[in-house]
Amino acid sequence: MYDYVVNSGRLLVLEVGRDGRIICANGAFRSRYAGFADVRGEPIAHFFSDEDGPVDIEPGEAQKKTVARVFRAAAEGERCLFHAYPLDGHTLLIGEVAESGDHEVVARMGNLTLDMSRLVRDLRRANRDLARVNALNEELARTDGLTRLANRRHFLERLESGVAQARSRQHRLSILMIDLDHFKRVNDTYGHAAGDRVLVAFADLLRALVRVSDLPGRLGGEEFGLYMFDTSLDVAMKVGERLRARTRELQPLGDDFRPSTSIGAAEWRATEDVDSLIQRADAAMYRAKENGRNRVVADR
Repeated sequence: MYDYVVNSGRLLVLEVGRDGRIICANGAFRSRYAGFADVRGEPIAHFFSDEDGPVDIEPGEAQKKTVARVFRAAAEGERCLFHAYPLDGHTLLIGEVAESGDHEVVARMGNLTLDMSRLVRDLRRANRDLARVNALNEELARTDGLTRLANRRHFLERLESGVAQARSRQHRLSILMIDLDHFKRVNDTYGHAAGDRVLVAFADLLRALVRVSDLPGRLGGEEFGLYMFDTSLDVAMKVGERLRARTRELQPLGDDFRPSTSIGAAEWRATEDVDSLIQRADAAMYRAKENGRNRVVADR
C-alpha cells in the first residue's frame, strides 16, 4: 500500500519532519511543483499559498479531517486536498489536486485515510515487534543459555571497560575466579542433567549474593567469574568467603550431595591489562584447589 501511494502518478506525497522541512517527496509532487528538483530540506511553507494562512502539519486534528491548501507555485485557483498521518515522529502528507469536484476528491481521500490508518497501525506494530526481537537477540548474544549469567565474551567486554574506567578515574577493581570442585565426578555419577541442575543452582546463588553493579558470568563449563567495580581485595575476599560458605548449603541433588567451590581473588593493578588480572586470579584459584579445595585464596 505504501509503495502504491508513494509511486502513484496522481497522488502528491511528502514526508515532513518536526521542523517543517521536507524529508522526501514523490515524483508527482516534484514534477508538478518543483520541476523534478530535489526538494529535500525545503520548508513545506514554500509550497503553500499565503492566502491559506500558516501551514499546520501537526498530525492531531489534520489526521481526522481533510485539509484544503493552495500551492503557491500552482496555476490560478488550483487546489489540493491533503491528509496528514503521524509516522515515527514525522508527518506523512498525502494530497490530490482537486481537478474534479471537491466532494469527489474528499471521498477518494476518505478511502485512502482508512487504508493509511491501517498501514500506520501495522507499521507501528511491526516496529514494536522488531524492537522486541532485537532486544531479545541482544540479550541472548551476551548471556549463557543455561545459567542466564553473562557469557564469557560479555564478561570480558565489561571487564575491559571496567579496567579502562578504573585507570582513568583511579578506582579500585577486583575479580573472583570460581570453579566448582569435582564437577566431572558429578556428571559421571549423577548424569549431565543433574550437573546442569548444580550449575543453575550455583548461578542463582551467585546472582543473589552480588550487588547490582557487579557482573557474575559463566566463563565455560563449571568455571565462573565475578567482576566487582570499585572494590578492594579485602572486600572481594569477604564476598568470596560468603559465596564459598553458602555454596556448601546448596542441595541441588538432595541430601547426599553438597557442592563446594575453589575461589581465587585478585585486585587490578594500575600497570596491568585484563589478561594479567585474570591470570593472577586464575593462579590463586588453582592454589585453592592444590591446598585442598573449598577455600578462597588471594593473589596479593
